[in-house]
Amino acid sequence: MKSIIKNLSFLLLVVTLVFTSCETEETLNITSPDPEFVLNTPGISTVFLNFALPDNPAFTISWTDEVTGSSNYTVEMSTDADFTSPTVLGTSDSNNFSMTVSEFNNALASIVDTQFKDIPVYMRVQAGDQLSNSILLLATTYPVNPPTLINPTDTDAFILSINSSDEIIMTVEWSDAVLSSSLGIDLAYTVEASAAGTNFDSPVIIGTANNATSVSLTHSDLNGVALGLGINAESAGNIDMRVIARNTNANGNTLERVTETTTVSVTPYSVSFPYLYLVGDATTPGWNPDNNNTAIFRDQNVPNVYFYTGYFNAGAFKLLETTAWQPQWGTNDGSTLAVNPGGGNDPGTFNVSTAGYYTYTFTTVGEGGSFTVAPYDASSAATYTTIGIIGDATPLGWGTDTDFTQDPNDPHIWHLDNVTLTNGGQILIRANDVWPPDGNAAVWRYTGSEELYGTARLDNGGGDNIPFNEPTGSYDIWFNDLDGSYVIIPN
Repeated sequence: MKSIIKNLSFLLLVVTLVFTSCETEETLNITSPDPEFVLNTPGISTVFLNFALPDNPAFTISWTDEVTGSSNYTVEMSTDADFTSPTVLGTSDSNNFSMTVSEFNNALASIVDTQFKDIPVYMRVQAGDQLSNSILLLATTYPVNPPTLINPTDTDAFILSINSSDEIIMTVEWSDAVLSSSLGIDLAYTVEASAAGTNFDSPVIIGTANNATSVSLTHSDLNGVALGLGINAESAGNIDMRVIARNTNANGNTLERVTETTTVSVTPYSVSFPYLYLVGDATTPGWNPDNNNTAIFRDQNVPNVYFYTGYFNAGAFKLLETTAWQPQWGTNDGSTLAVNPGGGNDPGTFNVSTAGYYTYTFTTVGEGGSFTVAPYDASSAATYTTIGIIGDATPLGWGTDTDFTQDPNDPHIWHLDNVTLTNGGQILIRANDVWPPDGNAAVWRYTGSEELYGTARLDNGGGDNIPFNEPTGSYDIWFNDLDGSYVIIPN
């Protein structure tokens, strides 16, 4: 009997469950999510913009649009979550959008000019009258806006005086928001000058500053700049000036920002620049300051520009003004000149890593300046058995050459020591003691220099003799047959 009751109870339970299950099934409602227009959160929350990779993608964002059915989206950004003043970054006809490093950096620079690190960037997407949600990125940018040149200003005029040579005549000043910014980078500033209207094709460095905003020039400094740019003494001439800001990242990449140009008038005074001589194991005289040291040649139109094309041994060298160790010229940074006029610290050396022919150009400005070096191909240059001077200003007149001595390490460098030259006479430089049309002839002629230095022209077809209008006396002469440069030095 008990068994029958148990079976009936079980049957009633099953029937109850079946009816209950059927009733539940009839009342179940299955729903799907609402359509969305959602800007997806990217995998990164910070964006570091590297100026060395301007074309790399800065970011890529994507979105899901189940609402608008649009094929034209506008991407906006703002520095506040309320998008008080949104900026359009661009448009897209798909569900994603990218910008390069330089594009995004420039967009941020247009709305934030004093903050560079952890800039809040809110983004959203618009399709018609519909807006997506917004996302937040933190961006670190690099500066693009240049410094502002404050002083001097256009039309400023400076009349220089030798009696005030050590007094400051000009202070170049600029402002730069980056210097006090959150970036915390080191900034190197270079002040450049150039002949007006030359677009800084051959600039002269007139000063440098690190993490500072001014450079001062004395009458002497600015005088050297003006003469070096070709302005005649006692005559006013225009100079263009600008400041270049540079910062270098950990990989050695350098970012430059350049101020607007200002043009000033400068009237220099007349001054004589020293002769300069080579010393060092890269050169013939070695490290002996009194060893008939090779003279550096000079630009006949720009008195503070020196140059030398010739053979250098692997090693180092400096420049001297006399047979003493000071004044001594060199470099401490590999691009600018430094000098110990006496009593100071000697500068570093000009270094030659590989022996060969090079052209060095030195532009002195006060106790500084700049220099450049470039390899020179002398493989096809003619070599001569003898080279000498001839003419009525020379000891042997027009009948016989007074021959140079050839440099033992460089067949193109020649010198004459203690030769007597006569005022009012003329000089020609010729090779192999012969005149044209002899096939061995080579004659270097006058090119208009009013100084005791210049660049003679190789011309076998005829031309002017070199006039000698200095006092009769003893002179040393150096000559370079590679480029015709010569320098005549009074003893």
